[in-house]
Amino acid sequence: MPPGMGRERMSQVYQRGSLRKVKRANGNDVWEWRYRVQGRMQQQMLRVSDFPTKKAVQQHLEHSVATLNGETERILPGAVTMGMLADRYIKEYLPDLAKSTRDTWEGVLKLHIKPHWDKVPALAVRPMAVDAWIKTLPLSASSKGRARRLLKQLIDRAMYWELIPIVTNPIKLVKVRGVMKREKKIVLLTPEQVSTLIAALEEPYSVMVMISACLGLRIEETSALQWGDIDFVTKRVTIQRAWTHGEVREVKMAASEAELPIAPELEEVLVSFRKTATSRWLFPASRGDKPRWTGILWQDHIQPVVEELGMPHIGWHTFRHSYRSWIGSGDAKLSEQKDMMRHSSLPMTMAYGGTQVENMRPHVDAVAARLRLR
Repeated sequence: MPPGMGRERMSQVYQRGSLRKVKRANGNDVWEWRYRVQGRMQQQMLRVSDFPTKKAVQQHLEHSVATLNGETERILPGAVTMGMLADRYIKEYLPDLAKSTRDTWEGVLKLHIKPHWDKVPALAVRPMAVDAWIKTLPLSASSKGRARRLLKQLIDRAMYWELIPIVTNPIKLVKVRGVMKREKKIVLLTPEQVSTLIAALEEPYSVMVMISACLGLRIEETSALQWGDIDFVTKRVTIQRAWTHGEVREVKMAASEAELPIAPELEEVLVSFRKTATSRWLFPASRGDKPRWTGILWQDHIQPVVEELGMPHIGWHTFRHSYRSWIGSGDAKLSEQKDMMRHSSLPMTMAYGGTQVENMRPHVDAVAARLRLR
């Protein structure tokens, strides 16, 4: 036998590990599952209250045993539970997503899906049961829609991973009402209101608001701007990254990465602001090579001024909605508005902004005049 052959065969021996019930003084007995990984003994504890019988816990461990032996195809379809799928989804799929999406989806999985569906076999999920569960969730319509979408993805993944037969996903039959309905009313500001706010703010906060309003940027794009993104010769700025949830990432969509023209008034402000720059970032954090946290910045430095001015309740995204309203009331064609907003489709652009009352007035007056009400 060649040297090392024995060890290689030993490492390939199929193992299920050992399983025993451990009594606890407080009555919270556990199952102790012990197994080896690269020659080292590992153990995992599972509550007996969750798995009353040895058969139940063995069925739950089928996925782990198969993964341990590199043979996930050994799992019987009926033994694949939603909890198994959620765990694998968190481990294999979520890391590839943006941190903001990753945090949101992991929260839905751990707080809502796993507590209810953990031990339910994937093949036993039924539309009526899902519909009834969704109605009990203490969430908004959009969050309920997210939970439904995530549950559907778990079953889609199970079929993709070849853990269950490829069939019609039962979650397709479940609908959540009100998902597309906007929960918060869009607040639009006039250019005069934004100008008043900018004048009342100190730098760098006034510059952040000015950039967001003049270019209609998302705040994660404004905060991620670097001086190298601005070409003062051609008077353009390149939007190519975003700062969100403590990470610098690519922009939201392919269409979001684009060049935008800089107006002379904004250019003048940026040239002056650059004289005090100490970092490659336009708005650097006080420590570390990273941008500032815009949520705290808004709360501490901008919101108090908004309240002092008696302005309506607004947030960073208000400037993007207002920007769409301003360009929509001008001469810009819809296709130009889409490109200025850096959207991938016209319907997405149409969902932003709206027409302000004063911009409606001449059109309403024209209709009334034609009706000859006097």
